[in-house]
Amino acid sequence: MTGELDEAVDLGVRLLSEAEGMTDEIVDCRRRFHQFPELSLEEYMTAGKIEGFLQALPGMEVFKGFGLQTCVIGRLGGDLPGGALAFRAEIDAVEVREDTGLPFSSYDDRVSHVQGHDAHMASLLGAATLICQHRDILKRPVLFIFQPAEEGKGGAKYLLDADLAASFNIEKMLCVHWVPHLPYGQIITNKGGVTAFSSKLHIGLTGPGGHGPTPYLTSDPVYLAAEMQIALQGMITREVNPEKTVVLSFGRIEAAEVYNVIARETHLWGTLRATDREIHKLLKLRIEEIAKGMARLSHIAASVEYMLDYNQVVNDESLVSDVFKYGTALIGNDAMELLRSPLLLGEDFSFYSEQIPSCLMFLGTGMEYGLYHARYDIPENLLPFASAWSAYLGLLL
Repeated sequence: MTGELDEAVDLGVRLLSEAEGMTDEIVDCRRRFHQFPELSLEEYMTAGKIEGFLQALPGMEVFKGFGLQTCVIGRLGGDLPGGALAFRAEIDAVEVREDTGLPFSSYDDRVSHVQGHDAHMASLLGAATLICQHRDILKRPVLFIFQPAEEGKGGAKYLLDADLAASFNIEKMLCVHWVPHLPYGQIITNKGGVTAFSSKLHIGLTGPGGHGPTPYLTSDPVYLAAEMQIALQGMITREVNPEKTVVLSFGRIEAAEVYNVIARETHLWGTLRATDREIHKLLKLRIEEIAKGMARLSHIAASVEYMLDYNQVVNDESLVSDVFKYGTALIGNDAMELLRSPLLLGEDFSFYSEQIPSCLMFLGTGMEYGLYHARYDIPENLLPFASAWSAYLGLLL
């Protein structure tokens, strides 16, 4: 075993050195993705860049449009025996106006990569380049899946429904997700659940509407929406064991645009997340009961809808053990950490983990602003390390 790990470390050191030599190319790749973001299912320009990059790599097979039009998959060692090891990177952006002031900021005021998908794509393309350079020692086929529509659209499910796992004989899956509030440069993961059960929530409130000076002649959905948020947060603090991790947040509220008119309709859009499946199911029922009950008392009609559910990403124990074995040999125990409790991320990587032995890892960036913040950015000096890390695992697992 010592000889095997010594050889693994030698390989890892070479990959880290080679990745450092590719820094300018990987950073430039990230910046081009960052400057031209595209929303879910609209990633045509992004997919074209990825396709062109992969096609330029010797020995790389490229598959365009599998499951979704903007999906791009690269495969190395397709003629090798055994099941494939697959990496996943997300390619879509989100509707957040960027405020970083970067010279390569998003050209579109509506859309940005403030969740790090630009870094995920660039570092995986760097890993593909490194593995391609060492394809003579590949043990099995390796896939690079550039997946569209991760942001609230469940793109992973479309690929799996198109029979991704069987079509490419996938045996294992890996994913590296950059997270700002975790320590810089640390790889953090664990066996079992590592993310939350997550639901996208919409509450619609409808009343007769009326003039602002005469609220007593109508019913007020805007006022009810404010009361409802307080009531729902109170429900969580009083009905859920505080040892359980739960979050309910409303990030978007819509009502009338006229300042002196009581709106006929008010819409609340939010997210519900919990690390316990049964708590998550219970809260979905209680939110509906409370929302409709309060609306009935206020003479307002209410609807509650859950548009998309992500289950918890559950890491495969054996795969995580292998990741830690090779990881600690290369970067040491201090740089490899066990996740103390699942993060409250909603991840459609959960669809993969339900069908394929998987490992979702988090790369800490130690940055000030969190995911989806208008000023979110990534430390670009971590890009070569991320590429080398994925290439290292791709050549060993």
